[in-house]
Formats: sequence, structure tokens, C-alpha cells
Amino acid sequence: MKAGRQISVLLLLLTTATLLAQNYKPGKVSEKELEEKACPYDADAPAAILYEKGEISFDFNSQGKWIIVTDVFVRLKVYSKDGYGYANEGVSYYVDGVNSESVDFSDLVVYNLSDGKVDKTKIKDDDVFDEEINKKWRVKKVAFPNVKEGSVIEYRYIKKTPYIASLPDWYFQSDIPVKKSEVEFAVPQCFVYSRILSPYFPLEQDKKTRNAYREYSTSVGKGVYGTSSGSNKSEKASLTFTENVYIYKAENVPALKNEIFVDNINNYRSFVKHQLSSSQMPGEPEKKYASDWDTVAAKIYEDEDFGKQIENQSYYKEDVDALLKGVTDDEKKVEIIFDYVKNKMAWNGDKSYLCTGNLKRAYESRTGNSADINLMLVSMLKYAGVNANPILLSTRDNGHVAFVNRSEFNYVIAGAQLPGKVVLLDATSKNAGIDVVPVRTLNVFGRMITDDLKAKEISLMPEKKSRTNVMLIASLDAEGQIDANMKKQYFDYEALIYREEKVNISDDDKIRRLENRYGIRIEEYTASNVNEVGKAVVEEVSFTSDVDVAGNKMYFSPMLMLGMTQNPFKQEERVYPIDILYPRQERYAITINIPEGYKVESLPESMALGTQDDFVSYKFIVAVNQNNQIQIIAQEDVKYARINPEYYQGLKAFYGDLVKKQTEKIVLVKE
Repeated sequence: MKAGRQISVLLLLLTTATLLAQNYKPGKVSEKELEEKACPYDADAPAAILYEKGEISFDFNSQGKWIIVTDVFVRLKVYSKDGYGYANEGVSYYVDGVNSESVDFSDLVVYNLSDGKVDKTKIKDDDVFDEEINKKWRVKKVAFPNVKEGSVIEYRYIKKTPYIASLPDWYFQSDIPVKKSEVEFAVPQCFVYSRILSPYFPLEQDKKTRNAYREYSTSVGKGVYGTSSGSNKSEKASLTFTENVYIYKAENVPALKNEIFVDNINNYRSFVKHQLSSSQMPGEPEKKYASDWDTVAAKIYEDEDFGKQIENQSYYKEDVDALLKGVTDDEKKVEIIFDYVKNKMAWNGDKSYLCTGNLKRAYESRTGNSADINLMLVSMLKYAGVNANPILLSTRDNGHVAFVNRSEFNYVIAGAQLPGKVVLLDATSKNAGIDVVPVRTLNVFGRMITDDLKAKEISLMPEKKSRTNVMLIASLDAEGQIDANMKKQYFDYEALIYREEKVNISDDDKIRRLENRYGIRIEEYTASNVNEVGKAVVEEVSFTSDVDVAGNKMYFSPMLMLGMTQNPFKQEERVYPIDILYPRQERYAITINIPEGYKVESLPESMALGTQDDFVSYKFIVAVNQNNQIQIIAQEDVKYARINPEYYQGLKAFYGDLVKKQTEKIVLVKE
């Protein structure tokens, strides 16, 4: 055995022994934990979770109905001032009368080492408070006092919820290291939950069965399983039942760190999630829940804030008839109706697949949530004879759809069948186009509810390349100053992003940003077609800059200030997909006029690069023409919006070579 391997095994054994010896009972913080200066496997971490344990079980509320009780204990270590923020904890809960959730904190203590002794600061009730997010949501918060570098914090909270359609999600991974995390789900055998485990970190798993005993009270003549209790008076009773206990453990979990080209880092956090699949109460037939997407689609369409709103056409008939007078082509109908809804309606920022109420009121008020606007769009397209349907989706910030369940969705757009394909439409954005929907909706797959109430899987990832064309003409003088004119054209998603990010920014701010980004001095700037969604956005810039001059030579990169100088992929390994949003093409045509009295001494070679399967490719052509001009054509093509992680090493090597080429120098020498 090699020495390095022996050391690694020894460290692993020592770490395991330390964990086994650790006392994780509340109040048993050791001097060793307080003295620890850094996380053993992440020296730069500002804080770490030393231990967390969750116990999820079922009980009954005062009405004799099932509730889920989540009991969580956490011990957290603060290493540096940057970790002070982790000394603030908050747990959200839902408020809706008798169906409200509750959260209670207890065992709140801050430990510090003072003169070699463990000093405890117990948290008073005054330090625990509620913050109202909106009418339905609140957060129970606690701010821990007396937190210092080296502090250890302990707390416990119990959350109770009557919503048993899903078990609470448990995350083993945080944005700081987690030394040990374990959770226990105790589920009565009358409930069956489907499960999803994140594949990105190994977990220790176990399962057992045991008997459980609960006391409960009930009134209104109903027993605990929904059967008659034989009396309308309040009753005290008890129940013994069998429960399945599922146990998961993880140790030395690394901090989850965001990387470039990640859609939503929480999609890749180590977790276990559960969704109610079926239930069977004593003496009753089995009841299944959301067993397939077609069932989910039908249930959603039956909701009065969904299907009925699409079917209601009376309030807009006259307006649409006038818009489409003499129009017979479906593509033209889609264009006209889409522009009409987009310009008439204002999105209020709320994401939902259910309308806020009557669409006629939304139409008259000219404002609504995402469902108000896009279901209205679907309705109008159907009225016009276009084959159009709603597409349910989860936005990027909401995460990937994990289960067959309607609660996984939080948004809806329109899909219209045109020759050869279904085009995506989202009228919430003034800057969106036909099949160019806002970036928030580009989240792998959606589900279209078809006319026969089936759920058809629809790819949300663009296939067409969005282009950026750059034409730059630069003249060098004998002192090394560049005078240049640049024209930059943005198409499709490149244009959408430009409009979304810069439409409300003044030209002065745009100029400052360009000057800071490229190190140039801008003399003139114009942007055209910014408000004409069907056209490419065009930026035109006149600027000056400088190249390096040493003696009788000049040195500059062939791409001037436009080249890539750093490889965007820095991690050694990648376990998440590379999310590039949309296929793209960047093409540069650069002409550099050589100053009189100079000639080219050294020129980079032309080259072509490509990854495996040409997912990404690059062509670089450079030459000097008879007019004493350096001409450069550079083009980068990205074929797909999303690339699997097994191609990461190839991508990293590709961009390393690309950066190397773009940072090579052209050398001019004085004749």
C-alpha cells in the first residue's frame, strides 16, 4: 500500500472514530467543539452544521385528524465573522384558520469558551418572533445573541402541519459543510408515499417497523379514520397502529457551492422527498392519488380557475373578431393575438397556473397573474380556430418537477400547433416573442393539457441557435491608440435578454458598463430596435483604446478587448448538467488597419476546435490582406441548451484551448 493511501485511510478512521465518540445530545457541547478553528474537510468554511437530526412522525390534532409533526435539532459551529449570518434561523409556516401550521422553537443556546470554561447564553422568548410574509405565510425567526468566532449554537423546533399530501423534504446538504445529518420518517402503514432521493451524495439507509400509540380527541361524530364515532360529543380515544420507519444518514457532506451554468443549485442538493401515493383505511378500499400525469391534467382542467376560464369566450369576442377580420392563416392569427394580449395585459408578478378569479375582470382591469394572462391567450387562440393548449411548468427558481403531482407546478404558458412544431408563448413579458419565452420558464420539461385531457410532455429547452454578430473595424496609429467602430446584433434569446436587462437602463449607464467591461473610452453609442421585438437589437459603438507598445513593437490580442481571458469552467469535476439556457452562435468579423511604417512580425495560427460530438465548436481564421489589414473571423457554436456532466472534462479542455488562442498576441514591428 502506498504511503499516501495509508494516510488517507488513517484520516478516515480517525474521523469516523471522532464521530462515534461525539455526544450529540442537546446541551452536551464539548470544549473540543468550541476550540475547533476550522472544518476538518473545508478549511475555508465560515460555519458548519456539526449535527442535525429530524424526526418526522404522525399524530392527531384536536379535531382527531392526522397531522405531520417535524421535530428538528441542530448544532451549528461558527468559525469566522462571515459565519455570523448562520446564527439567524427561520422556519416558514402556512396560516389558514383551523388548517394552519404551527412552529415552536425551544432549547435555544449559544455556547462560547471563556477562560477555558464553557459559557452558556440561553435565548429568551423575546428573541423569537414572527414575520408576516403575506396573508397566508409567516416565518418564525430567532436571532442568536452573543455570537463570536468559535461559538456553537443549538436549537430545536417542532413544526406541525395538517397537510399530509407530502412528507417534509429533508436536505442533507447546505451551503456550509454538514458533519452529520440524519432523519427518521415514521409513517403509518395506512399511508404509502413515493420517494425520490438525490443521487449526488451517498446516504446510509435503513428500514424497520414498530407499533405506535396515539391518543386523540374528536367531535362532530367522526372517528380518526373518517368513520362515525357514534356520537357528536367530544370524545377521548386512543389508537395503536403499525408504522414503517425509514432512516437516512449522511456524514461529512461538503458544502453545496454554486457553479457557472447551473439552472437552480437546489435541484442538486442532497435530499429525500416523499409524495402521497395511496392510502387505505381499515374497512375501506385503497385510494390512489395522482398516479399518472393524465389524472393530474384532468384534475387541474376541472378546476373552476382553469378550464372554465379557458372556455369562457364571451368577454373578448368582439375585440378578437375585429383583430382577425380577413385573416385565415394560423401563423398570422398567432402573431396578432399574441401581440394583442401581450400589449393589452400587464403581469402583476405573481406566478400561478390558476387564475385569480373571473378572466373578464382581469381583461377589463388589464392586469393579472401568469395564469390570467396566458389562459386568456389560450382561450383567444382556440376561439380563432388555432390548435392551442395550456402548458404547465415549474419555473427555474421553483426547481425541477420531481413527482406526479399538481403542486409541483407554479406557472402556465400557451402552446400553439403550427406547421412542423408546437411554438411556446408567454404573454407576461412585453419582450417575449413567438417561441422565445422568458428565461424563467426554460426548465427542462412542461406538461401540455391536450383537448382530450391528456398530459403531453413538452420540451421547454430551445433548439434554435440564438445569434450574436459582431463587426469591428479598428485603426491603429503609430502611438498604439485604437480608433474603432463596432456594430453588435442580438437575435432571438440574445435580444430578449438584452431587452429584459437593459430596456430600463439609460444610455449613460450602458456606456459606463461597456467602458468598465472592455477597458475602452466610448465616444458615441446608439441602440436601435430595442422596442421592436420582431427585430434584432443593434448596438453601435465608436470608441478608443490602447495596445501595448514596447520599443519598436506593438502587442495585442487578435480579438482585441472582445476575447475570452479566463476559462469559465474551473472545478476539477462536475456532477450537475451544464445548463447554457439556449443553443447559441457568436460570430466576430474583425478588421484591424496596421499603422503606416509597421508590419506583422508574428501572427497566431488559424485553427478549429470541437468537443466530443461537436456539442461546442470554434473556428478561428486570421490573415493579412494586400491592403495591410489584419482580418479575423471567429465563430463559436453551442449546439444544445443543456449538456450532461460526463462531457464536462471535454468542455473544460475546449475552453482552455479557446482562451489560449484568444489571448495569443499579434506582434507588429516598425519597419
